[in-house]
Amino acid sequence: MSQRGLEALLRPKSIAVIGASMKPNRAGYLMMRNLLAGGFNGPVLPVTPAWKAVLGVLAWPDIASLPFTPDLAVLCTNASRNLALLEELGEKGCKTCIILSAPASQHEDLRACALRHNMRQLGPNSLGLLAPWQGLNASFSPVPIKRGKLAFISQSAAVSNTILDWAQQREMGFSYFIALGDSLDIDVDELLDYLARDSKTSAILLYLEQLSDARRFVSAARSASRNKPILVIKSGRSPAAQRLLNTTQEWIRRGMQLFSVPVCCGYRTPTNCFRRWKPLAICARCVATG
Repeated sequence: MSQRGLEALLRPKSIAVIGASMKPNRAGYLMMRNLLAGGFNGPVLPVTPAWKAVLGVLAWPDIASLPFTPDLAVLCTNASRNLALLEELGEKGCKTCIILSAPASQHEDLRACALRHNMRQLGPNSLGLLAPWQGLNASFSPVPIKRGKLAFISQSAAVSNTILDWAQQREMGFSYFIALGDSLDIDVDELLDYLARDSKTSAILLYLEQLSDARRFVSAARSASRNKPILVIKSGRSPAAQRLLNTTQEWIRRGMQLFSVPVCCGYRTPTNCFRRWKPLAICARCVATG
C-alpha cells in the first residue's frame, strides 16, 4: 500500500491552521488552543487576515505569505472555501491536509485537486488526529490523552468523542487516535501499513462501518496482524454494514489473525452502543501493554 504523505500527517514538523481565530468556539480557535495545549514542539502557523496574532502566536494573512511550507495544514474555514484554499496549499507545496468539513458535492473536486498537487487528505468531515508521543492534538477534542501503545482508528466522529472521554476517565493511553471521516483519500488500509511498523504501537483497535476497498483492507490487515494484534469493532444494521460483517467472517475462515467482535447495535446514541463493546477496548489496552 502507498505510504506517500503519511509521515507528514502522523509526524509533522510544522502545522498551519487555516482560518485561525480568536473567537471562542470557532473551529480555528479550538484547533489552535488544542495544538498549543498539547505541547507540539514544532512551529504552529495561524493563517487569518482578521488577526495579527492568535493565542499569542504571530498570524499570517494568507497561505502565500507563510515564511515556509508547512508539513500539515488544517482547514478550519467555511466549507465553501475548501477548494480555493486547497489550491493555494498545493501551490505552496504542502504535503498533507486535514479537512474538517465538506459537503459530498465537493468530494470529486477535492480529490482531483489533491491529485493534481500530489497532496494527501485526511477527511473530509474528520474530527482530526491525536498523536500523544509527538505532543500533537490536531483535533476538536480538548480531552488530553496519555501516551500509550494502542492505536485507534475510527470511521465515526461520535464514537471517537465517546471513547476519548471514556479513555480519559480510565487513564488509558494511545500511540495514535485517528478519525478518518469520509476517507476521501487516506483510508484504513494505508494507516494499518504505517502503524504495523510504528515502534510506539503494540496493538491496533479499529471501529469500522464500511470499507471502500475490502480487498486492500484484507491485504493490509493480514500483513499487519503478523506483527501486531488487530481488534476490529463493526457496527450498524445498514446493508453496507452487514456486508462488512459477512466479509469479516470470511477473513476468519481464511485464517486471518484478527480478534473480531461483531456489534450490530440498534441504539440511537453512540454512548449506549459503546456500552456493548467497551470490554473490547479494555482488552485492547491489555494487549497493547502486555
